[in-house]
Amino acid sequence: MDLEKYRNVPLSFSGDEVTESLIGSIFKYFERINLNPYEQAEWKKGIFKLFGVKTLNLPDLNSQNFIFASNHISDFDAVFLGLLHPKIKIVSKSGWANNKDLMDFLKIHYDIEGIYRASEIEKLTGDEKKNASAHNFKLFKNLTKYLKNTEENHHLLIFPQGTISDINKNSTARVNPGFAKMAFATGTGIVNMFTEYPEIGGITRVVCGQPYFVTNKTLDYSKEWLDDVISLQNQLEDVRTPVLSEKHSLNNNPEEPFF
Repeated sequence: MDLEKYRNVPLSFSGDEVTESLIGSIFKYFERINLNPYEQAEWKKGIFKLFGVKTLNLPDLNSQNFIFASNHISDFDAVFLGLLHPKIKIVSKSGWANNKDLMDFLKIHYDIEGIYRASEIEKLTGDEKKNASAHNFKLFKNLTKYLKNTEENHHLLIFPQGTISDINKNSTARVNPGFAKMAFATGTGIVNMFTEYPEIGGITRVVCGQPYFVTNKTLDYSKEWLDDVISLQNQLEDVRTPVLSEKHSLNNNPEEPFF
């Protein structure tokens, strides 16, 4: 099938490539299995079938609001994790969220908010730097209001690594503890997740930890999250080895390139 060419290659994309790969090739797949990618239920069914998504220990998502804190191993992570419940807000890097060609389709099915990474803001100057910082501050306020609203159950998906990288090679410096600050400020339970590197036509496992609450606002939680996600990974047998680009294979310590 057309998607076979993406086996054993890094599942990360940018620019025109993402439009062609993620939308073009997958649309052909949906046509072949007679599903409509513009219908929410059929999109979820097709995506879960394409990657063989299997969730383990997923809590009752209609019982309370949660912050999902998952490792980030491919550009497809949010594509299937964002379908675990009808109401999930996804926090992604600004470059992904501002990709108009990609968002024109994805925003049919997903609620996506872009955030500027600290490393991105440091490279900016003048009004651009000021505006990026103001954007992040406003986003934090809006997400706080979103999570405190308990009139209906809805959830937040965050990738504490900030970008694609191998959880087994990360230092705690790779992990942004902002998810814990958000959880403390809103009293929202956190569900740590280990997401296996996805395989087209295979089985992709997502392991959930027990929900927990942040009770110490001074604790960083970076090490706790990293250790817990690795322990979730270790519950599985024959975990698929991720296939990463050179750029993403170096996303570990602050002093290394592409942090």
